[in-house]
Amino acid sequence: MVGLALGGIGPIAAGALLVPLRGEVDNANLALVLMFVVTVAAIVGGRAAGALAAVTSTFAFDFFLTRPFLSVRIDTSTDIETALVLLAVGLLVGEVASRGRRSRSERDDVAEAVMRVHRVAERIAHDASLDEVATLVRGELTALLGLFDCWIELPPFTWVLPRLERGGTVGSAEHHWLGAGFTLPQDGVELVVLDRGREAARLVLLGDPDVAVTLEARIVAVALADQLGAAVALASDADLRRVAVDRAQPDAD
Repeated sequence: MVGLALGGIGPIAAGALLVPLRGEVDNANLALVLMFVVTVAAIVGGRAAGALAAVTSTFAFDFFLTRPFLSVRIDTSTDIETALVLLAVGLLVGEVASRGRRSRSERDDVAEAVMRVHRVAERIAHDASLDEVATLVRGELTALLGLFDCWIELPPFTWVLPRLERGGTVGSAEHHWLGAGFTLPQDGVELVVLDRGREAARLVLLGDPDVAVTLEARIVAVALADQLGAAVALASDADLRRVAVDRAQPDAD
């Protein structure tokens, strides 16, 4: 919202402030000031804010800085060219700034994913109990994938679920694309927990239909399940049964 407000109001305010300079500074240079506003709007608000700022800047340039003033008409071909260039370059700059913003966000997501794996590995290295590791993995998966719920089940499983494969794909007949990635099925998807190559358990993941999950996030989820598998390999069967019962049947008491 802040970015869109800046994109809509910022160029108009800048155009009004530049009015005292329109007789002393070349219009092409005044257009560069408006271009700066477009860039800031795109950085703050993304592509939509950048596009809005580009259009609004063109209007502000036309209305405040070209003859006849306070009109949407332009008398000189030079000012027409400047306005068209402002619009085109403004849209381009907005797109570039938006991509840079997304790239920074993606880098932050990657760093956070690495930290999730590191936190689990650190607890295993410090000889944490299976219950502690399982709780941590479930929490990390819930935050990573935006899940409604997540629990552990032991075979034989009572119902068949689509499987989140090791490559990050989901074995489902239908996939709902939501901008940055696919949503996970609301009815659940299974993520296998392997103990030295043996299917020791599965994590049941209940997805949120409003949350897109990228391929990278799904691959990190597999890595977290593998870490849980490493903890399972160090624990007893009784520990695993207790963790699974506690998570799959929370109302058993």
